[in-house]
Amino acid sequence: MEFPMRIRDATLFLGLLLSIMTFVGRPADAQISAAERSLREQALRRMYEPAPIDPPSVRAIARDLEIEDDAAIVDALAAYELAWRPILEGPVQIVRERWPVCFSIDRQQGDVRTRHTPELLLLLQARADAFRAADVADEALFGRLLAADRADKSKIDPIASTRRERRRRRRELLGLPDRLPGTSIEPLELITTVAVDPEILEGVLPVLDEWEAELDAALVARWSRNEAIERMQAATRIDLGPEWRRLLTGVERDRADRELAAYEEALVATEIPRRNINAEMIGALGFRVPPLTHLEIVRSHHELAHPALFVEDLRLERLIREVLASDELDERGRTDVENLIAATAERLNRLGVAAAKQADRSLASRYRHVSDAVPLVDLGADPTIEDDIDAIRDEIELLDAVLERRQEFDRLVRPFAGLGADVERRVEGHRAVNASFDRRDRWSRDRLRDALLELGIRLDERNLDIDPDPDAESGFDR
Repeated sequence: MEFPMRIRDATLFLGLLLSIMTFVGRPADAQISAAERSLREQALRRMYEPAPIDPPSVRAIARDLEIEDDAAIVDALAAYELAWRPILEGPVQIVRERWPVCFSIDRQQGDVRTRHTPELLLLLQARADAFRAADVADEALFGRLLAADRADKSKIDPIASTRRERRRRRRELLGLPDRLPGTSIEPLELITTVAVDPEILEGVLPVLDEWEAELDAALVARWSRNEAIERMQAATRIDLGPEWRRLLTGVERDRADRELAAYEEALVATEIPRRNINAEMIGALGFRVPPLTHLEIVRSHHELAHPALFVEDLRLERLIREVLASDELDERGRTDVENLIAATAERLNRLGVAAAKQADRSLASRYRHVSDAVPLVDLGADPTIEDDIDAIRDEIELLDAVLERRQEFDRLVRPFAGLGADVERRVEGHRAVNASFDRRDRWSRDRLRDALLELGIRLDERNLDIDPDPDAESGFDR
């Protein structure tokens, strides 16, 4: 099977795309090399110029699908090339012609420079046309591969396996750099790093199929909304014109800044549906893999998507590793520690998944005023008091989840203190740091509760201003 290698390639490609969006400080006299600048431009271009699947890759997919009908593969390739010709000669060519007018890579820092002129709107429209046509061409290709004859001895489900390949291609085609860490994940890689048992891998396929189906729809929705937001953003910048900050008054400038900031926030908010899908999938894996394996998967997900949670995972893992390596433990003591971890794993997993879900809920509340539920024409409105109240409530619930999880960590390591003086010293040091984190988070939670009360008062005052006098005669009293 060649799936993992292609997944790794896609992951590395997304990482390269992300690198072009990240500002890296350099000395004033430093310059990126011509080769590095070329790589960054190629990566950037892939976000605007779709490319067909090359023939060797199509044949590799056909092998994975166990297709033996070579004539069908040749016909599929010919039809695919024919479908792509007007895409490459039409919208992709328009993108290429306008590219140097709209984008450049800074020679000093390597970041992307965008020129906001009417040419950019033409480029963005051509990009939208190109990617939508490319997706249609891909759909037709995989339809032909599905109809091709399989090997007589093939045992794979032709429909399910073809759909998996189709979704992988769409993730590659419509994948954009993550604006939030760890939104683009490949669960098969998370699993295979901690479990290689074929029975385990077979058992998780239903979970992964459901994840892929949900993610596929979310990915299409995200790409479409992103594309629309970027065109609105470009149109606004073009209307403002060059040097607009020098021309607008303070109030006008603030209004324009808020509108542009809302577009940026809305682009970030498009990540949240996929993060929710990922979190549900990570939780569902707990019913398909052993608890200790799931513990490693949860930790790996935290490392990618929730660094603050991963820091605590890492601290606990480091302490356990030090305890198990201690000379004060005999074989029986090590077995006792391992058994204690195994007995606690399921609860740790539940708390870890719950904390990750709550972190994403808190994130969603923070961006609710620019979420996918908000029509594009309404972007730019400030969060309401209700939005602020919901965001603070979710942040309080996140701190509750973090504190509960840390308490379970503490309950796990407390018995280790009786295993020897050196182990006890390490455990007490670990618990002292945890206590400091607890004090910080409880203080933050108390302040948030105060803010919640204040916002509740403001909401009541606003509603009194809006509501009619309760003593006034109503239409029903006449």
